[in-house]
Amino acid sequence: MPKTCKLVVHAGPHDRFWCPVSSYIPIGYKEASNLILTDAASGESIPCQVSSTKNGTLLTWLVNGLKADVTQILEARVIPEQAIKPKVRLCNDDLRHRIEVRIGRSFFTAYNYGSEWVRPFLYPVIGPLGTQITRNWPMVDGIEGEHKDHPHHKSIWVAYGECNKVDNWSEEAGHGWQRHRKLSEVVSGPVFGRITAINDWCTPKGRKQFEETRQLTFYALPGNRRLFDLQVTFRMTEGRIVFTDTKEGGLVSVRVASSMDVRNGGKIENGYGGINEGEAWGKSAPWCDYSGPVDGKYVGLAILDHESNPRYPTGWHVRDYGLMTANCFAWRYYRPEAKLRGDMIFGKGSATTWRYRLYLHPGDAQRGRVAARFVDFVAPPKVEVQS
Repeated sequence: MPKTCKLVVHAGPHDRFWCPVSSYIPIGYKEASNLILTDAASGESIPCQVSSTKNGTLLTWLVNGLKADVTQILEARVIPEQAIKPKVRLCNDDLRHRIEVRIGRSFFTAYNYGSEWVRPFLYPVIGPLGTQITRNWPMVDGIEGEHKDHPHHKSIWVAYGECNKVDNWSEEAGHGWQRHRKLSEVVSGPVFGRITAINDWCTPKGRKQFEETRQLTFYALPGNRRLFDLQVTFRMTEGRIVFTDTKEGGLVSVRVASSMDVRNGGKIENGYGGINEGEAWGKSAPWCDYSGPVDGKYVGLAILDHESNPRYPTGWHVRDYGLMTANCFAWRYYRPEAKLRGDMIFGKGSATTWRYRLYLHPGDAQRGRVAARFVDFVAPPKVEVQS
């Protein structure tokens, strides 16, 4: 195996700031565990992280300050073994059944997967400028001004309301369950931290319907911005499953802090310029952003849909009262005049994946440059590898 390789990074027609980029390299995984990445022009060292995959050694780093139409040359080089300090630290608390995520010295969020919960979720979620960007209730009660409705809206979560007639969205009588089965990966690192969890979606009586692999990748963005990817894969291990058309669901769902609600001075904006529920609910768009005031600061959270997802661009079940979900199934609710149904059938043995990126930023979608973040997600800089 070669001990060095050159990577030529093409920005394309967009400026790139803290954009996650990955590329396969010819260096072997064991060698690459002691690898540095250097900018050939400046000599600057760039934090990087390697992963072993079935397709080879994958190198990941953050491209920053690369102007549109500019090319950057990097050198990946194996060095003598040395300790590399992680910037994203994941700590699994087995007793509390939660994994805490820290970026630098700052707490960001925690993945809660205990059996006392109907479904796993992220909470709390500390957004830009140190603000708690999602609703605390019902996990924490007594917060002044918080709305107490929809107890199944737990911060950031994955759920759907009609899977072979099982309600895995609400927590009303007869609801289904998502049972955490195991953690297959908990990784800290200099560029990202990653949680990969296996969950069983079950009937009210606990019978397994199908299996979900949920992968959360948290990136080491500096300062007050946060960025993470959510990948959801459904494997129909038990038999055929129908996701029946309903608005009650979202493969990624967020309930923002109550002070951010549109009714309290917040704002919804989608990727086509639709504003608030009246112009964004039920509409298909490549991304949707919810912004508003928290503790005297104006912050936002965007969900970006990937073009490889089934039924891209997704429809949005997004409400002025603080809910935002990516739901690509609810056609008869979104467009009743078309007389279409959004049912999706998953055959036994099938595997289907959705990818999303969540971006937490200061200001609204314009100030937060959400559109640019979407381009980074679906069209990152191209990389040529020269060994």
